Amino acid sequence: MSLVPEKNSDFSTTKYWDSFFTKREAAFEWYGNYENLKRLLTKYVCSKDIILMSGCGNSNLSANMYCDGFSNMTSVDNSEVVIANMSKKHTKKYPGLVYEIKDILNTEYPNERFSVVIDKGTLDALMPDGEVESLTRAMSMFNEIKRILKFGGRYICISLLQYHIAKFLFTYFSENGWIIRVCQCTEVEDSADFNGQPVFMVVCTKVNKIPGAKPVIEWNPDGLTNERLDSISDLLEIIIGTQKSVSMCFDLTKCQMEDMSNSYRFEINCTQTKTPRYTIMIVESPSQRNPNKMTFAAFIVPHGREHEWLFNSEEGQDILRRNCNVDRLAIISMHRGQVYKSLKQVQQELSRLMLKIAPQGVLKRGETILFLSLEQQLGERKIIMESKSEHSGNFVIEEVEGQKGETFRRLVFLNMPHIIQSEAKLLKENDDIKIDYSHFLSDYIPYLGLGIGIKANQSIEEPRILLIGLGGGVLTNLLINAYKNVRIVALEIDLVVYKIAKEAFGLIEDSRLEVKICDGLEYLSNAVKNGDKYDAVVYDVDVKDPTLGLSGPPKAFLIQDVLNNVKCLIGEQGLFLLNFVCRASDVKNEILNVLKANFKQLTSLKITEDINRVLLARNNNEEFSEELLKQTAVYMNQCTTSSPLIGCDVIDISTLKENIEDI
Repeated sequence: MSLVPEKNSDFSTTKYWDSFFTKREAAFEWYGNYENLKRLLTKYVCSKDIILMSGCGNSNLSANMYCDGFSNMTSVDNSEVVIANMSKKHTKKYPGLVYEIKDILNTEYPNERFSVVIDKGTLDALMPDGEVESLTRAMSMFNEIKRILKFGGRYICISLLQYHIAKFLFTYFSENGWIIRVCQCTEVEDSADFNGQPVFMVVCTKVNKIPGAKPVIEWNPDGLTNERLDSISDLLEIIIGTQKSVSMCFDLTKCQMEDMSNSYRFEINCTQTKTPRYTIMIVESPSQRNPNKMTFAAFIVPHGREHEWLFNSEEGQDILRRNCNVDRLAIISMHRGQVYKSLKQVQQELSRLMLKIAPQGVLKRGETILFLSLEQQLGERKIIMESKSEHSGNFVIEEVEGQKGETFRRLVFLNMPHIIQSEAKLLKENDDIKIDYSHFLSDYIPYLGLGIGIKANQSIEEPRILLIGLGGGVLTNLLINAYKNVRIVALEIDLVVYKIAKEAFGLIEDSRLEVKICDGLEYLSNAVKNGDKYDAVVYDVDVKDPTLGLSGPPKAFLIQDVLNNVKCLIGEQGLFLLNFVCRASDVKNEILNVLKANFKQLTSLKITEDINRVLLARNNNEEFSEELLKQTAVYMNQCTTSSPLIGCDVIDISTLKENIEDI
């Protein structure tokens, strides 16, 4: 016996519902029963309210509310079959409970008859799609509700809030000046028969429209605290995000993810803010996929350490999962700009969510969620500057505490919050704070310096270096400190970044460094026209779009005309060095093939525990041999050891051989 209609539009017909309720006499609870909805309903409905239950169907919601003290209630439906059945079932037992055959599009009740209209699935049935016919029906129903509700009355709509429904509902009532509040019915998600689609309760309060006033739109995810939103678009964005997250959690619990890879990253809003408080990476065992047998734990990453290899790379995350000895691990990172009181508070805040993403076997076995971390403290992150750059967008400069109690200062662009643009280690001498010039966030910086060392170690009196991408100035500081004979022209498109390099990251400026605020592509073209020559051209410039799978350099710097300019500037004897960061294998292969076609020699130095590669290229046939690189590394270490501001080796010669890659 099928209860599903042949087409969506049948949901709006009386004929379909008469047939439905004839075939199914047992109560059918769309979107949860009274126990699932009671916490929210009793917040917005009181016992004195005159209530209209719209499209009541054969749900027990009216009877349950009547038993709970809501005695002034009329339940209506346009199906004669269901009204007859419900009257027969409940009238004697609940004599004050009224059932009437009414069309909610035209009830014929007097104006302002009711103080509350409850709609549990009726709007969803009337609007199976966004076509004109559906919109017309919904408009008629809204107009009727507006007419029969008292001033200050509430239209309570319990719905799945499909996009076409949510947009029309919010637009109609906001344009009429009503107060709109949307709550998430979390108890429905906790029920045994939950199907993965979150249910929402939209409370629209009838007030007089004030000309020119901004609509009152609120998001209430927990039923306790409201967040005032600026627009319907903001509310729709939250609804869509919530639907995706709840659906993903449901699939994770059942191990039904369509993407069968071993990791998923998503952001979660566990409390009252529009801005997500956590990023959660789910890492799974490739061998155990039975949801009833899988084990699970949650790992909270200390503040400021989410960029570390163990937490931010696929290999590191899987090692962490195996060390935790579980089949599924949720790796949880906290966000900038949010307040976290304690590790215990974070665990309490996340406990319900962790139950939602744990394999179902964990719940069946009655196990509690195991929370793990490196330490008993959250770690410390102190934002010392927040601002916006015309070229790079919003950014923060923050100071975070490392594993051994060190303090690191970082520049992070918020369009790529998981990537550190520049980092400096801070040293305290008495009451003074100084930069530790021997610290490098990644070995790619010393390896670029190694490439420059090939020229610095030769007989050239003053090698001329063109660096595209100053950033925080960490690379230029290394070159200035290590090689006394180099002269550097550093290009930076963003004046704000140049100021940050000077004021926050200890950029060393002397006669051997010239910083130009300009577009690197334009400079390359003009330099060729002017007949300039350089002993090395270095690309250390990032990509601002995090969706491309390429973090640096931008493809615009790798097109043929630009590469021709680079080759012209370095001539037969010069070097071309690149900080190459690419996660997409197809893009990586494409770029490497372009470089191999343009340069006679191309060598890669891989970075341990990082996706960065330092590429060394030249126009002649002289190889970047292991012997050449080792000799240069010895020379470089001698230079940095004798430098007053570095005073140590910066290249591990013992691992250099294994980091040389054939391309």
